[in-house]
Amino acid sequence: MVKVYQRQSGQVIEPEVYQEGLVNRLYLTRWGRWLLPLLTRPSISYLLTLSDYLPWSKAKVRKFLETYDLSLADYQEGTYPHFAAFFQRKIQPDLRPVCPEGQVLAVADAKLQVFDIHEDLSLVLKGQTYNLAELLEDAQLAQAFQGGLALVFRLGVEDLHRYLAIESGVITHQKSIKGKLHSVREVAQAQRLIYRENSRHYCLIETEEGPVLQMEIGALLVGRIFNHHQTYLVRGQEKGYFGLGGSTIVVLYPANRIELDQDIRYYSDLGIESQVRMGERIGVKHV
Repeated sequence: MVKVYQRQSGQVIEPEVYQEGLVNRLYLTRWGRWLLPLLTRPSISYLLTLSDYLPWSKAKVRKFLETYDLSLADYQEGTYPHFAAFFQRKIQPDLRPVCPEGQVLAVADAKLQVFDIHEDLSLVLKGQTYNLAELLEDAQLAQAFQGGLALVFRLGVEDLHRYLAIESGVITHQKSIKGKLHSVREVAQAQRLIYRENSRHYCLIETEEGPVLQMEIGALLVGRIFNHHQTYLVRGQEKGYFGLGGSTIVVLYPANRIELDQDIRYYSDLGIESQVRMGERIGVKHV
């Protein structure tokens, strides 16, 4: 069972997982693994979510609010024409203040875990070993983050799917990589190198202190990554949003640039994600 450390309450819980049985069957049974090559195609993923763009899907909103103990008053729109519109909801700004400069912010409401980027450019995510050069499809760029940190923000279906820019700076390089749309849940990560296989988009941000990389990764039923068209990012301002489903954001910092808060690092080392809120402090920068 997945465990998540709730920073707000200081408790470690086993959260309710949306459609857990279905995802488990897809990745843990013979017939599910047979279907995966089909279901993880972006075109099929889009088709499976079409009903959530129709008016009668509004009925799902109330049940969703009750299941995850959410209040409609917390969001800006008020009413939604369909469930997909609710999924892309915007929260009231005063509920997600951005922490001061000099601190590292959470780019989204998400389950955060921190991983070391080793000197050989490998990093172990959820028991799977990734090569950073393969993840970025750029060996030269990967060298800039040797010995640094990877912050992995996994967005659950109940989380806001809006996300912020991690730092201010000019976008000097960006890349979109076509791929599949595997689930980002632990059961899938134990079976596949999903972050290397899934569709993803990243940009390199040249800040006053040096480069930082922010990557958005699609997931099962979420092929849609909507980044606002910008050449310069402002720390704490909205960078974009995801369509339906779960998804992930990965942020890379070079070596000796930041220090994560003790509680997040402690639980990360235990293999436990920390539930964070968009804009909150998760660490400090070394200046």
